[in-house]
Amino acid sequence: MSRKVADKDIEQLLTALEDGNISEDGLEDESEDEETFFANAREIVQELEDEDAEDHEDPTYSDPPLVQDLPGPSSQIFISLPMQEGHQQYVEFDKRKLIWKKDSLLFDESKIIHQPSTTEFAITELDTPYKCFLHYFTPKFLQKIVDETNLYAVQKNPSISFTITVGELKKFIGILLFMSVEQFPSVRSYWHSKFGYDPVKSAMPVNRFEMIRSYLHFNDNNKHLPRDHSDHDRLHKIRPVIEQLNKTFSSVGIDQRLSIDEQMCSTKIAHFLKQYLPNKPHKWGYKLFVLCSLMGYAYRFEVYSGQEEKKDKPADEPDLGITNNVVIRLARAIPRMNNHIVFFDNFYTSLPLVNYLNKQGIQCVGTIQQNRLPNCRLPDKKELMKTSVPRGTYEERVSHSDGVDFSATAWKDNKVVTLLSTYVGAEPVGKVSRYDKKAKQKIDIPCPKIVQEYNMHMGGVDLMDSFLGRYRIRIKSRKWYLRLFYHLLDLATINSWVLMKKNLTAKGVTKKQLPNLGEFRNCLADTLCNIGMSGGSKRGRPSTSSLERELQIKKQKGPQHPLPSKDVRVDGFEHWPVFANRLRCKMPNCKGTTQWSCTKCNIPLCLNQRNNCFKDFHSLQ
Repeated sequence: MSRKVADKDIEQLLTALEDGNISEDGLEDESEDEETFFANAREIVQELEDEDAEDHEDPTYSDPPLVQDLPGPSSQIFISLPMQEGHQQYVEFDKRKLIWKKDSLLFDESKIIHQPSTTEFAITELDTPYKCFLHYFTPKFLQKIVDETNLYAVQKNPSISFTITVGELKKFIGILLFMSVEQFPSVRSYWHSKFGYDPVKSAMPVNRFEMIRSYLHFNDNNKHLPRDHSDHDRLHKIRPVIEQLNKTFSSVGIDQRLSIDEQMCSTKIAHFLKQYLPNKPHKWGYKLFVLCSLMGYAYRFEVYSGQEEKKDKPADEPDLGITNNVVIRLARAIPRMNNHIVFFDNFYTSLPLVNYLNKQGIQCVGTIQQNRLPNCRLPDKKELMKTSVPRGTYEERVSHSDGVDFSATAWKDNKVVTLLSTYVGAEPVGKVSRYDKKAKQKIDIPCPKIVQEYNMHMGGVDLMDSFLGRYRIRIKSRKWYLRLFYHLLDLATINSWVLMKKNLTAKGVTKKQLPNLGEFRNCLADTLCNIGMSGGSKRGRPSTSSLERELQIKKQKGPQHPLPSKDVRVDGFEHWPVFANRLRCKMPNCKGTTQWSCTKCNIPLCLNQRNNCFKDFHSLQ
């Protein structure tokens, strides 16, 4: 039963609340009721002295702020403090404490002096496609792929005796490169009896190629941890290839200006790792983050799997969020304190990331969203896009914090673009040509220096994408890791081409003498299919197409004998002299005729008492 509260009782409760004897939540204030007990007079004197000391303020003490901002990834800036054992500790700062002023960060080249990274002498001496390719796909790594493929064949079907050798693996890769240059409707079309591709047909039978492709493997399935395990790796099947290429890619000296962007490995396979990027030409596929040079050389890459945050993070790296951590991991390959400059777009740019990289001696330039610049009073985009504001208008704000300069510039072109940098600002302003619809002619408009730097050095990954668009392995596969392997093989081929051009240019070879990408892939494929292999005619009866080709060559005025690649010429494997028709010797600076020919190279060479062109041609000289 509920009993009624009398009016007298209510008045007593209200009076007690007004006097402060009880609180509204029913808890009494016991601080006044408790009395301090002192055992003797000495304790009373000591208590009075302590109270008197507390009344005097410490001059070195400052009261804490009444309101403290909660730390978070979006409002943190880190400064470095020295630690023991050579590491750095990062103290959190609120980026909202930055004070932005209307000023200009002058561009000074003396502040970005860069010492070129040294490359091992053995790498600078790589001057052929085959040697450059073996720098990435080393013999040890090729042997590992062979071992894993043979192991997988036994695990998949123990009743079939299938084994592959390193030579067959090289032929398989060479055929893939041939297929990337010469496009046929299907894989089996390359072995067509009439319309096939002879370099592919002479390298390997189609059934053997299909069998190798079905058993090709890179990692032991028995070591693949289950999905519920904390160390489960979604990229386990392709992980050895990723680690090997990242290690060898970054072994080449790194240029000063680099760019970071996304890249797509296009595929239509139904797989949970497939991503959608609407701004890419191939919108569906596996997403990669790539660190590239201006020449399109990939120093480091990362395949997106959603598990990158589970990897072991060094103690000296801060946690700036998923997107910024991608840049930090890719930047591990960049030498510190050497004024390297990294360019990226607004998907990655943030004040904490730019501040961290600057503390590591790495400068940055990137587009940024204005809502990531608190207290930076740049003009609003709607105001700049008004017709009364002329095209080319810009405004700059500068801030300084703990030795780091920040420059934020908003510039009006077709749209308003905002950029953030640590070493360059709007000055000196240049000119760019744009088409004016009203005047119906091109006009020059002001262009800040930071915009010129960004447009000039941001396209490294896009350049590599253009190389991939010209020639890439287009073979379809239902195995997701094979599609990724084909993409990484294309990256290694492009890097080999860029490395060879760089080495030959340093030796004085002109640009006209350098091979283009298509010639490079054909030369590399031909070397992979023939090096260390026996020459002569293939097994079986010759096809009609080969007979017709021989007849057409005989009808021509002079014989055609294409020279083999340097790596095939000096491999020292089954180069036998045979007696043939008398022809002119193909050795440079030799005008004699001979009846001797090489079975593997298929070219005439002198072999007599006076001239031994056969030996000289197949030697390193």
